[in-house]
Amino acid sequence: MKFSSLISKTINSVLITALALMSVQMPAMADIVSTEQIATEQRTDVQREAVRSFLERGDVQAQLEARGVDAENASQRVDSLTASELAELSAQIDTLPAGEGAIGFVIGLIVIFMLLDIAGVTDVFPAI
Repeated sequence: MKFSSLISKTINSVLITALALMSVQMPAMADIVSTEQIATEQRTDVQREAVRSFLERGDVQAQLEARGVDAENASQRVDSLTASELAELSAQIDTLPAGEGAIGFVIGLIVIFMLLDIAGVTDVFPAI
């Protein structure tokens, strides 16, 4: 009888302690979030999704594989970019398609050098 009474008292003590500890509330810590922070976070999510959708294109995946980059690895790298790196990459993807306009750019540089040489500013082409 003494043994069951001891067990009963121990169980009761544990239950009372547990109920008392359940009533203790921890203070919640929260900061004010500005509209700019939310907008930046949403912009980052949109840019990240745009880069992911670019990487999912078939021609882009073919170019990645030709250069020895796994498409899954590239997607993981996009996830690890900072907000500033992501913004820069997103802007470059939208404005600079790969390889397009390279010939026009080179011809433009040659014409500019020729005009500067004719004007006497530079001496790039000594025979002209």
